[in-house]
Amino acid sequence: MRIVAVLLFLLSSQLLQAGGIRGRITTTQGEPLPYSGILVQGTSIGTLSNAEGRYELDLDPGRYDILFQYLGFRTVTRSVTIATDFIDLDIVLEEQPLNLGEVQIGKGKEDPAYSIMRRAIAKSRFHQLQVRGYTARAYTRSTALPTKIPFLLERKLKKEGVQEGKVFLNESVAEISYRRPNTYNQRILSTRNSLDNSTPTPNQYVLASFYSPEVADAVTPLSPRAFNYYKFEYEGFFEDRGEIVNKIRVIPRAYGEGVFKGSIYIIEDRWAIHSFDLKTTRQGLNIDVKQLFTPIQNVWLPVNQQFRLEGGYLGFAGEFKYVVSMTYQKLDIDPALREEITINDHKKEPETAQTNRKADLEKMIEQQKEFSTKNFRKIIKSYEKEQRKERKQQGEDVRAVRQDSIIVDSLANKRDTTYWEQLRPVPLTQLEVKSYEIQDSIKVVKQAKADKDSTRNDSTSFQPIHLLIGHEYRFANRHSLTIQSPLQTLIYNTVEGYGFDASLEWTKRWKDYRASLRPLARYSFGRERLSGTLRTQVGNRKWTLGLEGGEYIYQFNTNNPITPGLNSITTLLFEQNFMKIYQKQFARADYTYRYLGDILSLTGGLEYAQRSELFNLESPNRYINWKGRGFTDNRPDNIEAADTGFPTHEALLLDLDLNLRPWQRYAIRNGQKRYWYNNGPTFQVNYRKGIPAGSSTVDYDFVQVGMRHNLDTGPRSGFQYALSGGGFLNARQLYFPDYRHFMGNQFFFQTGDQLTQFRMLPYYEYSTRRSFLQAHLLWSSQRFLITRLPFLRLAGLKETVQTHYLTTPSANHYTELVYGVDGLLRLFRVEVVSQFKGSNYQGMGFRIGTTLNIR
Repeated sequence: MRIVAVLLFLLSSQLLQAGGIRGRITTTQGEPLPYSGILVQGTSIGTLSNAEGRYELDLDPGRYDILFQYLGFRTVTRSVTIATDFIDLDIVLEEQPLNLGEVQIGKGKEDPAYSIMRRAIAKSRFHQLQVRGYTARAYTRSTALPTKIPFLLERKLKKEGVQEGKVFLNESVAEISYRRPNTYNQRILSTRNSLDNSTPTPNQYVLASFYSPEVADAVTPLSPRAFNYYKFEYEGFFEDRGEIVNKIRVIPRAYGEGVFKGSIYIIEDRWAIHSFDLKTTRQGLNIDVKQLFTPIQNVWLPVNQQFRLEGGYLGFAGEFKYVVSMTYQKLDIDPALREEITINDHKKEPETAQTNRKADLEKMIEQQKEFSTKNFRKIIKSYEKEQRKERKQQGEDVRAVRQDSIIVDSLANKRDTTYWEQLRPVPLTQLEVKSYEIQDSIKVVKQAKADKDSTRNDSTSFQPIHLLIGHEYRFANRHSLTIQSPLQTLIYNTVEGYGFDASLEWTKRWKDYRASLRPLARYSFGRERLSGTLRTQVGNRKWTLGLEGGEYIYQFNTNNPITPGLNSITTLLFEQNFMKIYQKQFARADYTYRYLGDILSLTGGLEYAQRSELFNLESPNRYINWKGRGFTDNRPDNIEAADTGFPTHEALLLDLDLNLRPWQRYAIRNGQKRYWYNNGPTFQVNYRKGIPAGSSTVDYDFVQVGMRHNLDTGPRSGFQYALSGGGFLNARQLYFPDYRHFMGNQFFFQTGDQLTQFRMLPYYEYSTRRSFLQAHLLWSSQRFLITRLPFLRLAGLKETVQTHYLTTPSANHYTELVYGVDGLLRLFRVEVVSQFKGSNYQGMGFRIGTTLNIR
């Protein structure tokens, strides 16, 4: 009897927890309101409706006041008493009427939206700092609908379950913990995907605060710079849960990437966000962002977030929707930052006394003293400064912009359908249910095929075709072996004829260290010569030691101003052999030390080499015989050296490189540092010495210093510059490979660094054995000349204005002025180049570049 009683008790406990509410949320016209918010008043318990407006919320027995809300609609409250069953509760929401009251805007009068926004902007950082920490459970659902797939990929993607007009989705449940100012820890409890791979996620928006000056590289309406980018219009107010809410229309001065448009709702007196509906565009995608906030512990926090991405790229087009439901479990509010303060508009009311001490802030808030918008922003900055000092004293690394950790539960992707039906807070639509059913059947077929072909598909199983196409073999204990495809290295030049590289790389990884061994063979058909190198390397995040030796072919400019692949094209198709090379037999040791996430890095290398001049083949190949063209010698032309040839010689060479990034910041993710951005310039110092010891015949000292800086001048503009200068302290004995060479270009198709590569400079004409100074300036904008036209700006085009300058004792102030348009077909740029020597105009040229990193 006792066992029966226990079983009956457990059963009754389960039944008591089986109640709740469910139903459908619609407009007065019966249209569904997708992703409406459902919240238990006075708590953070809630959920969302699905795309059909249907919802379901589990509740323990008891009495509740339930809030139903949707952006732009009047919030409705319903009282329910839950027993052991679900209550069907359909809700009809009415559009939220706006009141204008006594507001009148006449000629010359300022729209009241500006006063509201000034106060909201002044208090934006305050609202960010209010929350010292929280833990929350986040449910995320993403649905994707491909509307266009390139014809050549249709069949292949269909086998993976991706086809036009068919929805696929991803769901996840995560526990998120946050600590001010920048620490986010996520634990993925469960994830389910109707495909084998994940869909894109809007993490830059989900974990971002729209109180920040920028979100995903776009200026927010609450940024201190907002008035430079936006106009605002007051559209009225309404009352919600005892608060007056102002609707402000956000109008960008020029819509495009980096700005939003739409509406933001600001709570009167609190000057906090109630909700917003904003749109922006990025990389060809139209992005809609909606957030609903609700009061928790007297602080309004986002609980309902919706994102919609629509557009196309490289022949693909589709629509992606994301819904995030946040349930806060623990909330830590800073007691020094209480809401009960008054913010006055400094343009309409007298300034209050300025203060800048943290203690004063706490005292004034406690006394409910009034602040002006200007002074309050200064006070909050002082408060942040004090917090930063405290973090430093506690040993925290304040250079870390963010510290994230993401842990995936071992059972996250193994939860069954029953588990998800109990866990899922937002019901699936019929289309989403069908998507899972279809993909489950596809997975069964694919798994059966994978099991059948497991031996053939094993990554450690050798197949002869791997020698041609390349392959990576992954073994136990973190060993791997990679075969490089020789097809990727097939080249042609006038010295070697056709040639290719074949290489293997063995890698072993430990917890903190990594070691590798890479043998490489090179065969030149024209020279009928086999050469090669062997490199081994060991190191960790702080240091790397490398040893290398062998025989190989190198360009005189070790920065490779023209790639071997591009030179093959210019040689065979255009009868222009730009690449100039020599042979080196060598042994080298190099060591790199990195300090504090590459704030400082020092590299030193010592090399002993025998260097030999190479000459063109007797009859180099060409596919097209161009009239008036002919192949040039492998000896580069240079204005300082009448003859750049050199005898075979030996050289002992030392080189040291120092890179300093004093303002480098980074993010930490799962314990690993990742560069974030650099507020200041990067400085470089390079020293090279030819050492006359033993059989080495070189004797010189070379020093150069440089700096590079990327300045963010706005969401649609930026300024970059790079400066470097130096020279040979002595040049008693050196050869042409030792000269200071520059990144020239003589072909219409441009590769390499957009900032530091010249557009029309001959590759070796101005190489020097004396001193030099070069400067590169690049300004880019999405609103300059042609990009003032909205359809071009929205197509992702960007204009650039550039200057490239070089002077040496033999060069007469060589200068290039460049105007360019970036972003054509999202991949290319076109530039017009004017070339000058001194004040003498030399001519004009055109260049086509690419955003891809071609080597």
